[in-house]
Amino acid sequence: MFIVWGKKLVYRKLGHVADFCPICRKPRPFVLRRLGSAGHVYYITVSQGELVGYERTCARCGTAFNAEPTHYAAVASQPASLPELARQTFPNLEQAWKERLDLERQLREDPRALHADDRKALIRSPFLLLSPKVEKRFASTHFDKEVGISALVALGLMIAGPALVHKLSPDSSDLAVLVFMALGVLLVIVQMVLAGGRFMRREVVPVLAQCLRPLQPTPGELQTVMAELKTLRHKMACKLKLPELVAHLSGEEAAAAVRR
Repeated sequence: MFIVWGKKLVYRKLGHVADFCPICRKPRPFVLRRLGSAGHVYYITVSQGELVGYERTCARCGTAFNAEPTHYAAVASQPASLPELARQTFPNLEQAWKERLDLERQLREDPRALHADDRKALIRSPFLLLSPKVEKRFASTHFDKEVGISALVALGLMIAGPALVHKLSPDSSDLAVLVFMALGVLLVIVQMVLAGGRFMRREVVPVLAQCLRPLQPTPGELQTVMAELKTLRHKMACKLKLPELVAHLSGEEAAAAVRR
């Protein structure tokens, strides 16, 4: 008998806190979670596991960041408005993030007035913040809804296709089984290959664009960051299609300029 066992991450919700979100570029409500590494049998765990760390997930953009519960005055058990949550959990939020909030105010007033080093750091930051999400996604095989649908279609082809051929041409039944099986497998493989691109377009590019839009980065500035990511061997450097990001930021015309 084959037994599936090993270690898996276990997430336990601790509550709600207020904090600054560097992707939204402003204070936001967050969900605070404990991360544990627990043993599992057939992916079923019975404990919260050994402590690995904590993370806070922005309630608006859905981005997760490392967290430290001791930084908060308290952890709210229920969601609340941002002012109320800040009062309960992080009463000195404005003071703690004053330098960054001042920078964001300056950015809103005039993006081009930023110091070159500050501008470079702000453009680079969301790429580095989202890079772990990309690394995690491409570290193992994942199935999205399109892969699931293609698997169902493939199953239908492998059942209905040979049956139809058998009615029309009984002598070709054996060959039909092989052909439709190959078509079904090919369909699933193609969708699995395309799943990574769908993930980037749905969960990474829109979030990057949201964060970068106030900075109005040029294609050259984005290419500089991508070159740095490639040097650091981040998967984002090869998985992210820069024209798609530029298209989200400034339209298809600018994206075409990057392609050229």
